[in-house]
Amino acid sequence: MSAVPERSVPPAPAVCPVCGTPVADITERCPDCGLDLAGVPPRPSAYSRAALLWTAAGFLLIYVVIVVAVALAN
Repeated sequence: MSAVPERSVPPAPAVCPVCGTPVADITERCPDCGLDLAGVPPRPSAYSRAALLWTAAGFLLIYVVIVVAVALAN
């Protein structure tokens, strides 16, 4: 049996939660917007699958209501 050394995967670069500029993990301040990064947890993405589905469902509901209102008006 031959031992294959495991490759260490470098951590993904951190980003500023305000402007999205890539910053190192040890950076205390964002070089672009100046946000103090000490103790700031990463922000969740605004485009989660659930948020997109609920938005699409809401637009579809509004569309159906408008189509029904126009059909009843004629």
